[in-house]
Amino acid sequence: MTLNSILIAALLLSPIVNASITEQTLVVGFGEKLPPFVFPDSNSGLTVDIITAALTPLGYTIESRYYPYTRRVKEYKKGNIDVVADINLNTANGNILKGYLSYASYTYENLAFALSKNNFKLSEIADLKNYSLLSWPSAAIHLGDEYANMAKANPLYNEIHDQSLQVKFLYLDKVDVIQMDKQSFDYFRANIKDIDTTQKIDRFPLFGKSPNGYLFKSKKVRNDFNLQLQKLKESGKYKQIFDVYLK
Repeated sequence: MTLNSILIAALLLSPIVNASITEQTLVVGFGEKLPPFVFPDSNSGLTVDIITAALTPLGYTIESRYYPYTRRVKEYKKGNIDVVADINLNTANGNILKGYLSYASYTYENLAFALSKNNFKLSEIADLKNYSLLSWPSAAIHLGDEYANMAKANPLYNEIHDQSLQVKFLYLDKVDVIQMDKQSFDYFRANIKDIDTTQKIDRFPLFGKSPNGYLFKSKKVRNDFNLQLQKLKESGKYKQIFDVYLK
């Protein structure tokens, strides 16, 4: 049993509210392999564990489904899933999604990364239009208008599903800049074995923090989740989940 499994088992054995118990399966859509937020092979990660720990004590069963990042939104719009993760107001409005958005449940901190040897000077998002930039799917929607305008003005802007390739292409000097969450970057860098990842990197905090949550079809389930999320935080169990992945 993994440390993550032990943690979640402990959380589920100690219900955090005396609310009415339901018996309902919730199909939740996550993006594929977004460490440390999603690990499909072990059905774990921050975003998976938070919603599981919050709603399982109320009798909900979480059925996780993992999709290429943009497809999870399409599946939600088709009605094939009940909840979709990694949603903020930009994403909901940009994709014209209907539903009930939860409280912010976790936060991405996206940075621009470049090889130090190139000595790039990046002080604002608009500066990125002058460089080849490799990002992740739907970033131009997720990160707001300033980022979207830059992407539109940059003929060398691309988005790619496999974020490990972002890191590889950067170290292989095939792209000037990549943009991704700092925790994900550190994970991929530490786990890529087939190329040299020891070159020095410059990190540019151009985008600010990006709080995200879950979009629910059901208002009741959203409300149940919000209440449970607050209870997780008050009890310290929310921090325990983060401590498993962010050490």
